[in-house]
Amino acid sequence: MVSFLIDNTILKIIPLIKNPILNYLSALFTNFSSVFVIIIVLISLFLLNKKKRKLALPLGISFIFSYVITYVLKFIIARPRPLGIIKTLPLINLIDYSFPSAHAAVAFAALPILNKTYPKLKWLLISSASFIAFSRIYIGVHYLSDVLAGAFIGYFTSIFITKLKERKWKSTGLR
Repeated sequence: MVSFLIDNTILKIIPLIKNPILNYLSALFTNFSSVFVIIIVLISLFLLNKKKRKLALPLGISFIFSYVITYVLKFIIARPRPLGIIKTLPLINLIDYSFPSAHAAVAFAALPILNKTYPKLKWLLISSASFIAFSRIYIGVHYLSDVLAGAFIGYFTSIFITKLKERKWKSTGLR
């Protein structure tokens, strides 16, 4: 991947763009409890709307599969985080490695379903997911290649889950 070649260059550029607004927004978006709350809210909104209820399951499965895939890869690859940062997973006290970014994976897992459901918000949704990914680099816990891989995993996992669900709906006469 080309981004592996520029990972360290990007880390050197980040301090040049540091500012209070990006600091605040990055801290807000990078807090996993905030991401978890967003996931719960999104799934709840789909469950509350009868027309969109059938998309809650693929959305939830996309989040879960993206998260699981990233953590399996994290433990297989075991890439240290940039700047010597060592994070551990709460409760189980295992090292939380850098590659790929679970935050980016989960953020991009929402896009295929949200873009299809709310096409007028497409660019806002893409921008939000992209900012979540950027914030991981900005605060120094991921490399560019980590967030690109996470985004790829999340987006294409969601596409795959959505296609499976659509195929099932077609075969059962639902739609």
